[in-house]
Amino acid sequence: MRIARQISQLFFLLLFIFLFLQARFPYDALLPSDLFLRSSPLVALTTFLSSRTLAAKLAIGLAILLLTLPFGRFFCGWICPLGTTLDAAGRLFFRNRRERATHIVRTYRTWKYALLIFIVIAALFSVQLAWFFDPLVLLSRFATVVFYPVFVLFSQGLFDAAFKIEFMQDQVYALYDWAQKWLLPIAQPVVTNGLAILVIFITILALGLVSRRFWCRSLCPLGALLGLCSKYRLLQRKVDSSCTSCGLCQRRCRMAAIGENGLSTNPAECIECGQCVAECPTHSISYGLGLKRRREGKDVDLSRRRILMAGVAGLSFALFLRIPRAHAHGKVIRPPGAINEETFLQKCIRCQACTRICASTGGCLQPSMSETDLQGLWSPIVIARMGYCEYNCTLCGQVCPTGAIQELMLARKQQLKIGRALFDKDVCIPWREHKDCLVCEEHCPLPQKAIRFDVQTVRTGSGETRTVKLPYVVAELCIGCGICETKCPLPGRPGISVTAEGNERVKFVS
Repeated sequence: MRIARQISQLFFLLLFIFLFLQARFPYDALLPSDLFLRSSPLVALTTFLSSRTLAAKLAIGLAILLLTLPFGRFFCGWICPLGTTLDAAGRLFFRNRRERATHIVRTYRTWKYALLIFIVIAALFSVQLAWFFDPLVLLSRFATVVFYPVFVLFSQGLFDAAFKIEFMQDQVYALYDWAQKWLLPIAQPVVTNGLAILVIFITILALGLVSRRFWCRSLCPLGALLGLCSKYRLLQRKVDSSCTSCGLCQRRCRMAAIGENGLSTNPAECIECGQCVAECPTHSISYGLGLKRRREGKDVDLSRRRILMAGVAGLSFALFLRIPRAHAHGKVIRPPGAINEETFLQKCIRCQACTRICASTGGCLQPSMSETDLQGLWSPIVIARMGYCEYNCTLCGQVCPTGAIQELMLARKQQLKIGRALFDKDVCIPWREHKDCLVCEEHCPLPQKAIRFDVQTVRTGSGETRTVKLPYVVAELCIGCGICETKCPLPGRPGISVTAEGNERVKFVS
């Protein structure tokens, strides 16, 4: 059972990596790259509660929740890629740690239930918070914002060094061609605001110093949700009469789910990892179907006081976030296909799947920071100075797991206005220096060109007379793709910028 579980963990971790890497242009995936994000029951539940709508893409998460009722927390032990990452980190870095006392660990594990209540209460008041705590979202966001850009930079450096080895150039170029097809993007991805995401992920790994899988035991709200559904499961850990109560299984249990005598099991904590079966010296432990179970104390030891405190905290935080701020959300540019702002924030889980796939085309999407208030933290916005929205691309809507960004037909997307370009006459070269510059007009992808020129004769400061092509924007045509701002040759402040003026949102379709 342990070997089967390890094979399953490795398979699903490699599948997560494979799906992550195939989120690129051209996108012709056999399996959707957001498959793991769709499979989170916590995301499915909170998205439904916060937006009051059902997203068909999240049906797989509800299916896993239903399978948890008879089979327990199999997802945590056999599938979850973050759990596998924590197991690997524990073996590599924390092998010699000293496990804390069992009663202390069991005190910590009530935190995840309080956190789950906090998130659910906030969702009932239309505030989505699962994006900050869901393990699948955490791993996807870290991979997109931190790990993959660093991996690409490091890999490109190795290839650049290998290209200088003359007798191996043919082999290196062949390997490089393969890497560009499957691993490396055309250009180095650059994603902002990665420091906080890196610190959070390192903290989750470092909690392994406290105990094995501390995140899974004590903090993961998805684990808490699955644990609540596992209380009366059919798949049970069984101990026969040959047990000597040596306590080895209890000491080796990575979830502290086994009682001190080795006979009792907390079904809400057991993840079917099979460690106790493999470690038992008398082979007294097995798993099988059954309704009877022994237990000591409560499966979920959560006092009414803590439930009330978590509920009040969730309500208070939700009300705080919904207080109108001076800088309204409408001033940021959302991806093409984004639904109305309020519902968008209720459905967006900040997984950065759209940011990841956008980096393979125009690269305009970035996780927000100071551009929005706290409720919009890390939600995707267009930063045109860093990249543009590719005219022939609809990928962000295809990989959004919750429907916050709707999938659009290309013809519709090419007409959708996400913003409007405006010239800064104090900076733009033709307006300020009275010299011709055609870069923005040349890059405008619209067949009719939203940037045009007004040919005028002007007098310079030195008294010289010149004929200059002064650019202007045709507001009715501009869709706000931002390529003009991206390609503006001026360093620093561009001569043309895209604003959220005139942006259009699409209607949500579940």
